[in-house]
Amino acid sequence: MSTKILVSVCCITYNHASYIRQCLEGFLMQKTTFPFEIIINDDCSTDGTTEIIKEYADKYPDLFVPIFHEENQYQKGVRGIYAKFVYPKVRGKYIALCEGDDYWIDPLKLQKQVDFLEGHPDCSLCFHKSKVISPDGKGMDLYGHLWQGYYSAEQILKKWTIPTASVLCLSKYLPYIPNDKRFMYGDIVLFLTMATRGRVYCLGEEMSVYRRLSSGAIYSQQKSTSLYKRSICHYIALAQHFPTLKKQTSIILCKMYLFYLRHLFLRVLRIR
Repeated sequence: MSTKILVSVCCITYNHASYIRQCLEGFLMQKTTFPFEIIINDDCSTDGTTEIIKEYADKYPDLFVPIFHEENQYQKGVRGIYAKFVYPKVRGKYIALCEGDDYWIDPLKLQKQVDFLEGHPDCSLCFHKSKVISPDGKGMDLYGHLWQGYYSAEQILKKWTIPTASVLCLSKYLPYIPNDKRFMYGDIVLFLTMATRGRVYCLGEEMSVYRRLSSGAIYSQQKSTSLYKRSICHYIALAQHFPTLKKQTSIILCKMYLFYLRHLFLRVLRIR
């Protein structure tokens, strides 16, 4: 077996002590014909996550590349943790993503995806279906619309299409990812970058689990005024960095402006 790293598994985590072991075990159970590494960034967790990562890194020093910080980067205003801290350490031809509260359930996941991309050099990214765990039972069909086949950048942008923990893509395109402080969600920026550099394909199997935490800001039913503003700025930035998607981003922005105006109107009514 070659000693050259083929896949860099990239993971970011913060206070995922209840979930991180399941995530890491999903990495370790992978059966591959190639070497891979596990790069994991811990943003100064305070619940024991750091200690668990150190335990695994000590046990598997040839696999794990842990990244620890003296200060919480998110609280310092740092965004784009993957791009700033994780991607610079990537050695593999491909990168696979999985955040600390999600996990993989198929031991052949990486092998299947690498085999596909190796056999389809016109593709820059492949992903797959994903199961969803939701404590409140909502959003269980979040990825129910996915089918096996190719997806365009427009389809990826139109609906939340790609489960982050399902992604395998070419690392050579990482330098082309635009950097903009207005971006709210780095994963969609990565996906769109890959979609403009090659084809994107979905495998029909469920090989990961997305843990849909009900407390997440993305799913909050009470969107704040600042969140609406940030979301609008996010899509304006996408339109500027991905000009071929201006039509789709314009449609989304029109809808967001309408929701924002409705939000402001309801706020005025409540104040009165």
